[in-house]
Amino acid sequence: MTGKLEYIDALALKPHPEGGWYRETSRSADQFFDNGSQDARYHYTAIYFLLDSTHPSRFHKLNHDELWFYHDGAAIAIHCIAPDGNYYQVTLGADVAAGEHLQVTIPKETIFAAEVPEPNAFCLVSCVVAPGFDFHDFTLLSQQTLSAEYPGLVDVVDRLTT
Repeated sequence: MTGKLEYIDALALKPHPEGGWYRETSRSADQFFDNGSQDARYHYTAIYFLLDSTHPSRFHKLNHDELWFYHDGAAIAIHCIAPDGNYYQVTLGADVAAGEHLQVTIPKETIFAAEVPEPNAFCLVSCVVAPGFDFHDFTLLSQQTLSAEYPGLVDVVDRLTT
């Protein structure tokens, strides 16, 4: 297994606004008009995304589905708040016998965050968004907003917001 710093360097990853490090690796060759975004979007985009135990992905939402694919490292806990307000957690990792998933789909409009719970560990994944990711379709949510709307989730909200 390669270490976190080796991946960041070899894959030319840079800091992501929601936390962790990323680099876009692919996008469709053409675009189309997306009604949900009311603008042109690629059919898909893909990134490498690396998180570690001190750099989580903060609570955010997208207006398109996002697929996560596990590559290397420790498991990631993905905390989700569905559009209907129900909370659930999915673990992305290699130990499928223990209930971890090699790939996970986060449905559009789901509020979600991800963390590597194992101390001093990292995880490398790929994420694919369809229609393609654009920062105009991305909302980073605040601790104040989420705590007020979801008071029963204060522990995870405090940990995974700024």
